[in-house]
Amino acid sequence: MKRIAFLACMGAMLISSVSAQWWLSSLSLDTMVSPSPVTYDPYLGNDTIGPQFTFTVRLSKKPRTTVNFCAVIDGSLSPSSRLLTSSSNSLTVNFYQDSNYTKEIKSSADYTSSTIVSGSFPAFTTTLTKTYTVYPRLDKGQSAPWGTYTGNFTVKLYDYSLPNSSYLEDTASFTYTAIVAQTVEVRVGPSSGSFDIGVNLYNLDLGEISKGASASFGIFVKGTTGYTLTMNVASGGYLTSDTTNDKIQYSLTIDGKSYSLGPVVTIDVQTARALYSKVLLGTITIPPEQNVEAGQYSDTISFSVTAN
Repeated sequence: MKRIAFLACMGAMLISSVSAQWWLSSLSLDTMVSPSPVTYDPYLGNDTIGPQFTFTVRLSKKPRTTVNFCAVIDGSLSPSSRLLTSSSNSLTVNFYQDSNYTKEIKSSADYTSSTIVSGSFPAFTTTLTKTYTVYPRLDKGQSAPWGTYTGNFTVKLYDYSLPNSSYLEDTASFTYTAIVAQTVEVRVGPSSGSFDIGVNLYNLDLGEISKGASASFGIFVKGTTGYTLTMNVASGGYLTSDTTNDKIQYSLTIDGKSYSLGPVVTIDVQTARALYSKVLLGTITIPPEQNVEAGQYSDTISFSVTAN
């Protein structure tokens, strides 16, 4: 009889243990869709934002008690990494909880109570999903040459109010991509100027040339990759007039180097994939005492740049 009573108690204990589990709810993350690539301009004067994306926390069934949870975003290189990489180059992206970009979402390695996504499901709620929007931002002025920059990230969900590895419930991964376009541009303008105030057509006034004349100008190159800068002088280096057949010969130096003037003269070549923001100083000089008729003489010098 004692043995039978003992087995009965054991059976009751087993039944009680199983029945205590059926009502518990579990947390999970829905599969994430990676956002579309964003275009990043390293010369832009403003931060680059978006595109936004979401992640969804799901509860398996109606809870009998309040379920608190939190989420963070870990990087692929290390938990706190926010790097997007392209070969040996990188861009930094940060993720925020709000459209004002004041509440950052950090990682399990460097979180504070204000840099995690916190939430809860009240007891007996019938709403079993919560969706959160993530607002990415890439700060302006990062030194990122042409390329496609990618980073892999993981949302980590904890069945607890703070990240704790003992309470990790689920993970969901996404890829964030930024594209830096392959661009090179050239402008001309005052010798004291810059690319931003340069123009596509710049008039250089040499003034009275009877005693010779000289004037300087700037050539401004900007690009996200290597380039070849060429110059074209169809006249061969002569000023001409619509009212006379005379010609005035002139010479040109760029950064102190003299050039023979003609078609497709190479001025500068860069081959590395890097950011370029370059200024070259050009100087036009006319020899004095040229015996020509009075009039207005002019010529056109054109510059072009192509990506390497």
